Amino acid sequence: MKRILTFALVASTSAFSISAKCENNWYLGAQYSAQEVNSQTDRELKSVGVIGGYQYNKYFSIETRYNTGTSGYSHQLYVMGTPDATYKEDIDAQISLLIRASYPVYNAVYLYSLAGITKSDYEITTRSSFTDIDGNTTVTYPYVGKLSESGFTYGVGLKYQATDAVGLFVDYQVLPDLEFGSAESRDWRSINLGITFAF
Repeated sequence: MKRILTFALVASTSAFSISAKCENNWYLGAQYSAQEVNSQTDRELKSVGVIGGYQYNKYFSIETRYNTGTSGYSHQLYVMGTPDATYKEDIDAQISLLIRASYPVYNAVYLYSLAGITKSDYEITTRSSFTDIDGNTTVTYPYVGKLSESGFTYGVGLKYQATDAVGLFVDYQVLPDLEFGSAESRDWRSINLGITFAF
């Protein structure tokens, strides 16, 4: 009887371990993103966000990333009679749906590629004012424009699987061309650093 109970206990523990390992496919995480829009005046934008995904096997997973801007681009406008005119660009929200293909290159290090779609909502704010002969300052043109861009995105990265549950990654991503209010499209790139937790 003792042997049967011991065997049943070992078998159930092993089955639970295998089941838990098989169910350890979902993951959540966080990332920091340094982004650049290449133009006559390069724009540097920064954002932070969260990641959620499902890993089908060690080679393929699908994930979504949601970012919000933390710092944008701004400069002074040179408008006659309005010396304090300003122009500012910020990311409101950025969401990506990606397929990730991974390949182990050394122990716990994986090389991966990304492909999918990204939608970015961003904001352009302009402000100007003038001072009359009595010294009164009047804001004459405050304007906030909310715009959106979406399209194909792709990239490459490296992931280090520190433990069964914790992974660290860095990747380079090419985002859809961004106009930021001009007629000419601008190349948009990002470097992302992050951490994931499987459960």
